[in-house]
Amino acid sequence: MFLSNLLIFKNMDNCIFCKIIKGEIPAFKIYEDNKIVAFLDINELTKGHTLIVPKKHKRWLWDHEDDEYLYLLKTTKKLVNIIRKHYKIEWVEMVVMGMGVPHTHIHIIPRFENDGHGEIPTEKTRAHIYSKEELESIAKDLRSVIENQIKDL
Repeated sequence: MFLSNLLIFKNMDNCIFCKIIKGEIPAFKIYEDNKIVAFLDINELTKGHTLIVPKKHKRWLWDHEDDEYLYLLKTTKKLVNIIRKHYKIEWVEMVVMGMGVPHTHIHIIPRFENDGHGEIPTEKTRAHIYSKEELESIAKDLRSVIENQIKDL
């Protein structure tokens, strides 16, 4: 199963993140610029669980040029700090991925007191499944906050 999933996504034409970036598949975007896009994970583990994806298709973070790598991490830090301030929380998990969808992406997972997760949130510890309407509301709220604060960081 794992190997077959990798073969499906080997071609960028089949990459779901590339399709989101091109606008072929909808997403609950909270931020976008010429190098990255950030959108809510449709399987949010917590409110505001976001994927930050470089627009340049590369499987692993380490395959990006230094300037791309640093830009992705600096922008992630900015978004995390805006989300922390907005939700009045201190803890946000950051996980770098490239397995399930072989296109570099960073999960940022806001952590809330009594959110039902242990140290590392998983599908098994998810307390709430968000509806499409809830995801759109969360995305709209975060877009507004980010648009107003991203320039200040």
